[in-house]
Amino acid sequence: MAARGHEVHFISYERPFRLPADGLRLHFHPVVINDYGLFRFPDYTLPLSVRMAEVSRDYQLDVLHVHYAVPHATAAILARSMLPRERQPRVVTTLHGTDTTLLGYDPGYAPAIKHALTCSDAVTAVSEALKSETRRALSFDGSIEVIHNFFAPRPPRRSGEEVRRELGLGEEVVVVHSSNLRPGKRVDLVLETVARVRPRDAFKLLVLAGEPFAPFAEHVRRLGLADRVIVREKVNHIEDYLQVGDIGLYASETESFCLSILEAMCFGCPSVSTRVGGIPEVVEDNESGLLVPSGDVGALASALEALIHDRTRRSALGRAAQARARERFSAEIIVPRYEALYRQLCR
Repeated sequence: MAARGHEVHFISYERPFRLPADGLRLHFHPVVINDYGLFRFPDYTLPLSVRMAEVSRDYQLDVLHVHYAVPHATAAILARSMLPRERQPRVVTTLHGTDTTLLGYDPGYAPAIKHALTCSDAVTAVSEALKSETRRALSFDGSIEVIHNFFAPRPPRRSGEEVRRELGLGEEVVVVHSSNLRPGKRVDLVLETVARVRPRDAFKLLVLAGEPFAPFAEHVRRLGLADRVIVREKVNHIEDYLQVGDIGLYASETESFCLSILEAMCFGCPSVSTRVGGIPEVVEDNESGLLVPSGDVGALASALEALIHDRTRRSALGRAAQARARERFSAEIIVPRYEALYRQLCR
């Protein structure tokens, strides 16, 4: 959006790690969280809403685009109400998954989420599957526009050969799993899947972990995978590692979209993944990747092993995946849809 001439303001408790400090038309406004003894737990929603109102007022924002209904949409609705009517920005709420699939079924959150969606000027979801789930979970009958995620890869900083040397790779096929390691990602099934692949020296599993991998260390040891698993935590330049990936592996029990699969696709890396949520909207089975039933470790292992030993098919799926990422989920395709939505609301 900034590259297209718009002023973009980020409001959060910390700077997004991929946001450049000196980017043209890019601004960051931190939210200060005070831990007063009055409360048992620090509150984020109220300081966030106040900061949103301040930035909206000081910079005359046209749109507050908030991601996840909790706490951001609720904070945006409150922030808007703090401002005079003629200075109120439009509120766009984008649903990404857990605000529907988890909190949407929690009676302690669902009414607030539904209220925030009802009060938003526009609601978007990252997949048709998430749109349907939102209607089901919240009995929400308002408009929801599906605008899929996109990924704009940066050029790798290092060559593939350098990265392979760093990882201690020889001729092995590189199986990549990239996630925040939360329970729904079923990293335990990812590990059990690769443990069934034969021969074991044909591959290595590269885990790009958004959180510490230590809780899974015992699982790796028990499965005898210590020499097959490589872990890199909180990687800022994910493109360096994606360029050496041959196959992605995802065993999620729920996914609204699965951005990690798309990130791999951009580098010609097809994935073996479970057929859940929005994943079938990203991957065409047997054309740009392989989909198997949720929870079926045997099917995951069979599909993975087949691709490890069939370089020709792996390459064909990878080329199709890369083309699909470019044609359906690139910034050039998706960003103008958000821009059109903003213009429509601000008309």
